[in-house]
Amino acid sequence: MNRYRLMVRKGARLLGHFESATPWAREAVQDISRCLAGAGYDLELLVADGERRLLDCAPDGIRLLASEPLFKRAELQPW
Repeated sequence: MNRYRLMVRKGARLLGHFESATPWAREAVQDISRCLAGAGYDLELLVADGERRLLDCAPDGIRLLASEPLFKRAELQPW
């Protein structure tokens, strides 16, 4: 299952992003990008292709404290 992040800008100003990792994430990004592109927003699609993890090593074992997806730019298809 992929994680997608859609960056939303208006001109040079970053307005925010939409992120989804659901089984239908690709369709959600497609629907949102169609609506926003038609309204004049600039969009950038990012797809997670790795993960950064913070681990704790203690005598009782290893614990995952935090994880952060690492994104790469992907081509936004004109759906």
